[in-house]
Amino acid sequence: MMTAILLANELGNLISEAKRKHGDLKTAAEKSLQDLKATPTTSEQQFAADLSRRPTFIDPFLIACATRATRFASIGVTCLQRLVVSKGLPRTRLKDTIDAFNACADLGLDVQLKVLQALPSLLQNYSDELRDDLLASALQLCALLQSAKAQTVSGVAAATLQQLVSAVFEKVVDEDHKATEVPARHEVPGDGQPITLRPAAYDAYRMFRDLVLAAEQRPTKFVRLTALSPESSLELIWSALSANARLFVLHPELSGIIRANLLPAVTRPLSERLPFALTVRSLRVMDILLGRYFNRFLEEFEVVLALLTQNLDLDSSAPWKRALAMEVLRNFFANSNCIVDAYGAYDDAEEGKAVIQDVLSAFVRLSAEKPNAIGLGQQSSIPTGPGSRTLGSDQTSLEMAGGVAGAISSALGVAEANVPGISTQWSLPRSACLEQLDKLEAPPLPETYLYAMVLDCLSSMSDTLAKIVVPLAAHNEKPIPDVDAEQTEESGQSSSGRPTRSSRSQSFRQRAIPANPLDADQQPVAPRVRAVAGLVDTCWPAVLAICSTYLSAALEEQYYRNLIKACQRFAQVAGLLRLKTPRDALLTTLSKSAVPPHIVNAAMMDSGRSPTTPSVESARIFSNAKSLLSVDSLVSQTSTGSPDRRSSVEAARPMLSTRNLQSLRALLNLAIALGPTMETSFTVVVDALRQADLILSSSLTQNVMRQGAQQKGNDSPAAVQAFSAEVNAVEAAASRLLESTAEYPNESFLTVLAAFVRLLGARSETTASSPTAEPTSPPATPVIKGRTFSGLANLSTLSEIQERNYEFTIPKIGALASLNITRFMVYDSEESGWSLLVNALVKVAVASSKPREARWAATNVLCSTAAATVYGALHKEEGVRRMVQRRALAVLLHVVDGIYSEDGELTTVDLQMQGHVLDSLRSILERCGDSLVAGWTKTLAIISSAFERTEVPPASLEDEVETRVDWAHISNDLVSVRIGRSAFTALQLVCSDFLDALPESVMPSLLELLHRFVTQTDDLNMALTTLTIVTSVADRLVLEGAVKNMDRILPATEADDSLPHRQPEPADNRSAQLMTLLTHLRTAVRQSQGEVRNAAFHSMCNIYSSRGDQFSPDAWEFVLRTNVLNILSDDTQLSFVKNKTPGAPGQPTRADQAMSKVIILGVTDLVAQYVHTIELIRKLPSLWEALLNKLEAYLDCGSHTLNEAVYSALSRILSRLVEPTPTWTTPVYRAVSLWLKRLPEDSMGSKSDNQGAYVAYIEAGLELYRLAKQTMGTPQSRKMIDNVYHCVAHSTGPTHGSDMNNLSPLQSKAMSLLKGIRTDYSTLTASLISAAAHLAQLHHDRASRETPNNGPTYIALASDAIDWLALLIRVHADDVEVVESGAVLQGIEAYKHMVVSKYSVPAKCKGLPLWRKATSAAVGLSQCVLELPERFSIHDSIRTGLWDGYASIAAATVNATELGTVATTTEVAEDELADINSFRELRAILIPRLGSADLSEHTRSVYCHSLFDASIVHRTEMGEVPEAGVSPLSDLHKIRRGRARRVPYSKRERMSYVCLEELIALSSTPVGTAEDKELAQAAAPLLILRLAIPIRAYIADHPLRGKSPQPLSELEELLYCFGTIKNLKLHPDALYADAVGNGRTGSAAHLHFLYPLLARAVAIAGSSWSGTQEVHQPLQSLLQAIVPFP
Repeated sequence: MMTAILLANELGNLISEAKRKHGDLKTAAEKSLQDLKATPTTSEQQFAADLSRRPTFIDPFLIACATRATRFASIGVTCLQRLVVSKGLPRTRLKDTIDAFNACADLGLDVQLKVLQALPSLLQNYSDELRDDLLASALQLCALLQSAKAQTVSGVAAATLQQLVSAVFEKVVDEDHKATEVPARHEVPGDGQPITLRPAAYDAYRMFRDLVLAAEQRPTKFVRLTALSPESSLELIWSALSANARLFVLHPELSGIIRANLLPAVTRPLSERLPFALTVRSLRVMDILLGRYFNRFLEEFEVVLALLTQNLDLDSSAPWKRALAMEVLRNFFANSNCIVDAYGAYDDAEEGKAVIQDVLSAFVRLSAEKPNAIGLGQQSSIPTGPGSRTLGSDQTSLEMAGGVAGAISSALGVAEANVPGISTQWSLPRSACLEQLDKLEAPPLPETYLYAMVLDCLSSMSDTLAKIVVPLAAHNEKPIPDVDAEQTEESGQSSSGRPTRSSRSQSFRQRAIPANPLDADQQPVAPRVRAVAGLVDTCWPAVLAICSTYLSAALEEQYYRNLIKACQRFAQVAGLLRLKTPRDALLTTLSKSAVPPHIVNAAMMDSGRSPTTPSVESARIFSNAKSLLSVDSLVSQTSTGSPDRRSSVEAARPMLSTRNLQSLRALLNLAIALGPTMETSFTVVVDALRQADLILSSSLTQNVMRQGAQQKGNDSPAAVQAFSAEVNAVEAAASRLLESTAEYPNESFLTVLAAFVRLLGARSETTASSPTAEPTSPPATPVIKGRTFSGLANLSTLSEIQERNYEFTIPKIGALASLNITRFMVYDSEESGWSLLVNALVKVAVASSKPREARWAATNVLCSTAAATVYGALHKEEGVRRMVQRRALAVLLHVVDGIYSEDGELTTVDLQMQGHVLDSLRSILERCGDSLVAGWTKTLAIISSAFERTEVPPASLEDEVETRVDWAHISNDLVSVRIGRSAFTALQLVCSDFLDALPESVMPSLLELLHRFVTQTDDLNMALTTLTIVTSVADRLVLEGAVKNMDRILPATEADDSLPHRQPEPADNRSAQLMTLLTHLRTAVRQSQGEVRNAAFHSMCNIYSSRGDQFSPDAWEFVLRTNVLNILSDDTQLSFVKNKTPGAPGQPTRADQAMSKVIILGVTDLVAQYVHTIELIRKLPSLWEALLNKLEAYLDCGSHTLNEAVYSALSRILSRLVEPTPTWTTPVYRAVSLWLKRLPEDSMGSKSDNQGAYVAYIEAGLELYRLAKQTMGTPQSRKMIDNVYHCVAHSTGPTHGSDMNNLSPLQSKAMSLLKGIRTDYSTLTASLISAAAHLAQLHHDRASRETPNNGPTYIALASDAIDWLALLIRVHADDVEVVESGAVLQGIEAYKHMVVSKYSVPAKCKGLPLWRKATSAAVGLSQCVLELPERFSIHDSIRTGLWDGYASIAAATVNATELGTVATTTEVAEDELADINSFRELRAILIPRLGSADLSEHTRSVYCHSLFDASIVHRTEMGEVPEAGVSPLSDLHKIRRGRARRVPYSKRERMSYVCLEELIALSSTPVGTAEDKELAQAAAPLLILRLAIPIRAYIADHPLRGKSPQPLSELEELLYCFGTIKNLKLHPDALYADAVGNGRTGSAAHLHFLYPLLARAVAIAGSSWSGTQEVHQPLQSLLQAIVPFP
């Protein structure tokens, strides 16, 4: 244990040091050591408790202290201190211990420190025992040690004494908490009766009394404090008062000491000249007494405050004493209750003294005693210090303090060199005088220290007053804005950081009016409020004087802000208390600080020399309706100025500074806080805003800002940014001020509105001269009156003043209007201010003499306000909506009418304004059109203003009067395209979204508007879109019964075709309205430009098409005759007459043709759609005749486009007729006549495309023949066939081979028509067969002619015609008339022509060549056709022609020329196989009849020669085959010249051998009929020649080959001939008729001609040079088999 060890060691030291000289000490130490060793040491606490029960244990330590020997006393004090700390000291020995400490108090430093260390522990561990005399001894000991020479001891003793004093008072607090447990036994004197105290309170009472006596240097009674100085006593007193404020209030005995002793003691330095140290400590105590116990000692403090005020005089007190008094007053004013309580107790009491007023008067004197010291000037500036420091060295500090330097600073006069003033850098000491306790003499103080404290007092007093009054004035549901909180915002707040608008109530009555705190009757609020009111009412001149002085002084930023806040709070308190005079005086002061008169004068002078460019002002002012001072816009516009332009700004020219803007912001926030209580004083704020706007819009400010933004001036970017940010803050405050008016009652709002409206008609104001000398005394109390516009004498004209007023006022009025929309909706126009606002702005907007920007701004405000009221009333009841909508739309109409009512030509501004009105109307319709219940006539009247007027009707100002538009004075010409588009957008909204909401009374105006938008020629899209709207309007009219009631207007108009031109009254009759609409459409079709004509016509057709089922037959006749059919006449006149030029055809232009086509088809589509209704018309034939006559007029134009349209139209109508009826007999006959005689023709000839016209023509023919089939005569039918063929044959399309595999539309329809013609007449059948034959040959005919390659191929048509021709011949072959007419022969000739030219005119349809199809068809018809001569007695020429034809077909089948055109050998092989099959089929039909004597020799010769030609395998040389007419056997043994080259063989080798076999078969026919003999005689010579050709080739060519092998194909052919010769048995008379045969007969007659060739061949075959075994052996075999022949 540390304590045991320490004590043991120290006891041992005492024993060893005592020796014989201090025997008693040694004996006591030995005894205590033995006790120590006998004491158990289980724990520190247990050990200490054991020692505390041994009173004699401390005897050696007490004896050691009593020896006064330093070495023994040090050991004794150390051990005693250790026992005190560990609580081991016996409580019965406390007095002995303290006495021992007192005995050692004058010993060495170590001993004194040990004693001081023991005392706090003694107080802590033995607090209950330390009282009465023991406490006095302890306090005396500390006081004694505090007077020690050693600074360390003195300081520690002072701290310990303070700790002991604090502990004494803490014991009192603890004792008070246990009041019921501790009895009160001590009595002390009180106010009239003794006071009984408890022990701790009694000790505290005696100790505090002695401290006060010591401070007065009087003898003490409880503690001997003779060694304690008055200064130390005062410090202890201050510490006790500071730490135990509540204790001195609860204990009257202590308060009595304060009243009786302390207050006189600390007041004495105010009236006597005492040392600085004593005075400081006395006033320090006074300061705390004033702040905490003012209300307890009111009488005493009255004297104190008077003395403090006296000590502020310059001549009566030393500077340091004035500073101390001012510091006490500053703290007194800072106390939230004292100033009001003092005024109520002194100034406001009956016969009371004006204490507070005297204090404020002293402040006024202080503020004005040294103007140079505070830097008093024309306006507040930034101080630069009392020395000679330069601006450059303090640049950074200026910027941080919120100032600006350079051009802005110098121009503002806020940064002059060596300007003294008030600043925390040099106006405040390092610490307050009351806190400089370490100084014996007064330190040097700053010259402006007192004046800085005056500002602090003013700020504290205003804050106190505001805290009392403002909460009482706030409404229980919505607190009033705290101007202080707003003012403390950083001036660098950007515009983007503006607070958002708070939600507000929609009540405009008492909710927004702050309550008057004087009306409060509750206690204790009412007396304090009355005291505040009295203070403000009596002291405001002093406050105003102080504010006015300091607002022109050089103050640091924070001081200036506090000053502004103080002035603001005073004015707010005065306003809330309804004290108009002080309120208005302070408002005026703030406004002068915001816009000093000399700056206004400078701005006016600058404006007079170089007025601001209007474009710059416009961009700044009118770009934002809520903007006050858009310096950001000025900075952003620096790019518009020339970068090389020199600045004309003089450094001494003043302009607004950030401080002016701070004052202006304070003024605005004050107006926000006071709200409706401002009354007419609102004009002060408005004038300040106007003048600030004027200054910032001057060229001086703009140039400075441009230079700052471009970094060309002396201003830093930070300075420019700070200035701009402050402007933004002012803008935000101005916006909030305007927003706050939404809560005003109507009367207050009218006052605010009137304050702005008056500027729109402002006249020249009295010029106020700017002050020229610095004020040296407080300004006189101002009298509130209207602010004047200083410097207006420099403006050239009144118009310039007015223009500036417009730039400022109109946006503000617009902001007010937008913020009070609900007010305008709820209240009457007069009561709410609507009439005042509208009348004022309309006068500006419509006056051509007003500035352009002002007119535009006024129009913008009117439009936006009107729209906003309509938006706001969207969810109101119908009555409110009706009133608001009528009123808003009347404003828009009034603006438009006012523009046109002005004299002179329309200007660009007028058009812009009108466009803006129309845009606003469109916006209203977009958002609220479906809820509009009134003002539709005004809406259409506004839209109609887009058209030129021949006469302007007077505009009505009454909202309730409905507008009637005189359409007779409104033309079809737009005022401008832009205006027209804006108006049309609004009209489009009306008709597209709100058509059903329109009342009936507006329909006439709507129809007129639509008509004008359709027929205007400035904007095509607008006209086209209007037509869509017209359709919607027509649908609505139809739905409302316009069509159903059409019959009602027919009797009166049936005979009058001019009805559509007579403009019926449409208001009462929906049918007449519909007819008017349709008439307008017909007019558009006739008069408009091309696209509009087209769209108008389609719109009209759509109306008829969609609603035609509701028309009666009579109604249809009416509309057709009067409207629809007349469109055709109008079109022919419009399109053709205007294109008719002398010497030129009257064909219309392509665009006109396209339009005419649309009209034709549209009209006839209508007729076709409702043909079953129209056919019920009584005068149908005449109506039909009228239609055809109008259509035939188009055919006269010679245009295939129109031809196509006419016949398409005709076919569409006829296609709706299901079957022929008597009703349509005459109309159809008339149409057939037109069709037959009017074949489509074009004046351009073959250059034009006739495909479409011919298709339409054929379609019409199909429909006509369907309806007139039974009644049409043969001539008409044949004419129809001819016309159809003409169309097909002369068609220019299709192109690019699109009709190769499929029929073109024309060809398909033509074939359909031809195939549908009746065939029960022989003449018609023959005509059809002839037409089919021609159609089948069209492709070959075209190929044989030189025609363009991009025309029709007719391949698919030919393919179809081949089949149809075969069908016609097969079906009608039994009709002898058909055969005799030559139609069948014509068909066979067509087949022959195609087969003969199989490869010369190659054509395939769907992969099948036409010649193969023709071959198949001919072969298929061969049986029935070749039997015709046997069945009927027909003309020889026809019979011969048929046989010749088939012989030629057979010849063409086996032969094939121009095989090179065939692409592949596969195709050749396929064709060869097909021809072989066809030949065999045809041979079976031909051979039995070919030898007939009735047939000519030529026919058989053709057949046999074709077989011979086709049988040639290898090409022969020229002259090798005899010419025609020469016997084939002539020159048979003549050998040609040999050839060594390889000879190509036939690609149709199989066909060659088939034909060779056919020749063999014909020649070797056994003896039979005469027909066989004829055939054998025709074939045998050719066969012998055919067999000789290979042998002769071998004889001629093989010797040249030598050992080279013979080509295989030639070898095969040669061997085939050898075999044939060997086995051939000719008809006995086969050669009998041949000229060379010489009548030879017999079956081996051919050997006579062939043997010589065989003999020569065998010699060559057996030659050793060229012989070959494969030829030699077969040849020998052949020769051996030959029997001798005759």
